[in-house]
Amino acid sequence: MRVAEGIALTATVDVLKAIAEGGGPRKCLLALGYAGWSAGQLDSEIRENAWLNVPADEQLLFGTDLDHKWQAAIHKLGIDFASFSADAGHA
Repeated sequence: MRVAEGIALTATVDVLKAIAEGGGPRKCLLALGYAGWSAGQLDSEIRENAWLNVPADEQLLFGTDLDHKWQAAIHKLGIDFASFSADAGHA
């Protein structure tokens, strides 16, 4: 499934086999796990701004600075991480 220019997502083993044989995509990221939502739940949560999302880009996905990847994503939203508070509460 194409998600952006030059970026695709798959859940099939044919791509894993191609990578193992030296083919497949030029760059890849393997994620294992499970997340489950009821029908329409994720779409509803995104519409309600329960998730922060940013446009996909190659550096954010495949960059090697894993310790700062989420800060880079937050920065793409124009949010200054230094303005975050460690305290929780109600406005």
